[in-house]
Amino acid sequence: MGIFKRLCLLVFGVAGLAALAALCLPWVGPWTVEAASLINEDWYFQILQVLVLITGVGLLVCLLRALFTRNRKTVTVSREGGDQITVTRDAIASQARHVVEDDGRFVAKRVRVKAKKRGHVRVSVRIQPTRTVDVVAAGGELHDRLVSGLMTVCGDNVDSVGIEFLEADEYEGEEVEPLATDTSFQPAAGDPTPTIGQESGTSGEEPTQVRPEPAPEPTGEIVVPMGRADRGGDEDGMGGEQ
Repeated sequence: MGIFKRLCLLVFGVAGLAALAALCLPWVGPWTVEAASLINEDWYFQILQVLVLITGVGLLVCLLRALFTRNRKTVTVSREGGDQITVTRDAIASQARHVVEDDGRFVAKRVRVKAKKRGHVRVSVRIQPTRTVDVVAAGGELHDRLVSGLMTVCGDNVDSVGIEFLEADEYEGEEVEPLATDTSFQPAAGDPTPTIGQESGTSGEEPTQVRPEPAPEPTGEIVVPMGRADRGGDEDGMGGEQ
């Protein structure tokens, strides 16, 4: 639905509801006296006339569309003199569904076919992938296949093809390659494993032993710690001797 048609329907609906309310309030409801007195006002009566006019025009358009709009179940794809070749919309939808589900990667959930005047056909397909796919790449490829497949049925009357992707039936994540381990530092099968104090090239030598350092020997000197308390005690002793 286009913007203009949507706007017309919105104006028609609002005008119809407002006109219906303005005409019913003087007869039904708790404000019948106030609503009846408003009709005598010029501005209110003019607005009501405009609303009724819009509602009448909208109803007339709906009536004409109901009388003269034909449901085109067949599409004329070719004319040869006074003869014509037609294809049903169900056949076009079946062809589109067959093209979508041919390789098994997609499922056609809904196919809509709209036939315009002079045989122009618009096809819209709603598709659900069986597993996660690249929508951009798969969509372009599928669009080309649909156009080619529909041209075998409709000829050059394919006006547009729309594709809508739904969520995938199954999620398939990308495969992550395992990290390669570097085996260049692993020793060969016949080489002995080096130990502490022994290099890999000197396998016949004994490992170097670390001897502990000897403890310091006592010197025989007496060390007296000096502090304020000791110094004060010495001063007291000296004072006592005096």
